[in-house]
Amino acid sequence: MVGKWLRTGIVCLLLLFSFLNSSGQDAVFSQFFNSTLYLNPALAGIEKDVTINFSHRSQWNNLQFPYTTSQFSAIIPYYKSKHTKPLGHIGALGISVYNDLAGENNNFKTTGANITGAYNLPLDKRYVNLITFGLQVGAINKRIDPDGLEWGEQYNPFVGFDASISPSEASALQGRTFLDFNAGAFYWWTPIQDGKRLLNSANSGLSVSHLNNPNESLLESENEPLPLLWKYHGGLVFNLSSKATASINYLIAHQDETTQNNIGSYLSYKLTTFSDGKAKYAIARLGGWYRVNDSFILLTEFETALFKVAFSYDWNTSSLRYNDRGIGTYEINLAYRFANHAPAKSRY
Repeated sequence: MVGKWLRTGIVCLLLLFSFLNSSGQDAVFSQFFNSTLYLNPALAGIEKDVTINFSHRSQWNNLQFPYTTSQFSAIIPYYKSKHTKPLGHIGALGISVYNDLAGENNNFKTTGANITGAYNLPLDKRYVNLITFGLQVGAINKRIDPDGLEWGEQYNPFVGFDASISPSEASALQGRTFLDFNAGAFYWWTPIQDGKRLLNSANSGLSVSHLNNPNESLLESENEPLPLLWKYHGGLVFNLSSKATASINYLIAHQDETTQNNIGSYLSYKLTTFSDGKAKYAIARLGGWYRVNDSFILLTEFETALFKVAFSYDWNTSSLRYNDRGIGTYEINLAYRFANHAPAKSRY
């Protein structure tokens, strides 16, 4: 029982510290390539069809109060005219909302909403070489609900915890809402396939979040600028056969004094069926990733012309694994594309 309460108390302190200290880090998605508007606002420009997407991540599941992150997004592409589709793709508009919940009673909450605009700059008439730029404007609300939390001031040396004592720290807390600006750029090379080419595609992107360094402190008298979050990502996709591809991908994220390195690979296989004389396409994927000094990640995905469903699981390799009893983190992603043709070209 003592160990249970000690572990719970330590986690609460870590969560509280992350909210009150400027070195607190942004949320993390293992399937960052499926959370495109969170990874890089420029990626809105590569979606050729209206697409909606939902991601949900749950970690620290062995504790009584797992940490959860959810995001919903929608991307609407823009073309010069309906007669120029799929060429003439100028850019896209995107919207996204997300929510972080932590603490025994979800006391620690972060909610955000963004509007994204992307502009495509093709370097040739066939869109083999494409650069897209993105700008994202949003609002973030951070707050702590003090109900149910226990403070050091409420400890009575004679009776222990005394709920009748009103903690002064709680009265100093306030919710804060602030504007947030993000930007990014993305390069994509997708050559015309002739059946003999080894390299299927290549891409590279850079994004910067919190350009305005907003004040995220929950103490009215304090000013804690939210540090810039830099993300550099990209990958190569190789043709193994007419139906199979393999990819090498990476993500480097840096915020304040913390750097996260991710490297992984996907094996994809195209499934083809015929109905009413028309070819129907689907892609099955299996992948593995390593988040350096943190976790191994296994991912599986199934995609058709209309929808995508993906699942991933993280096995912790840091010292936290001794506390979570080997129970890691799961993440799901669901997407729907308003189209009826072959799946879009994949970056991975």
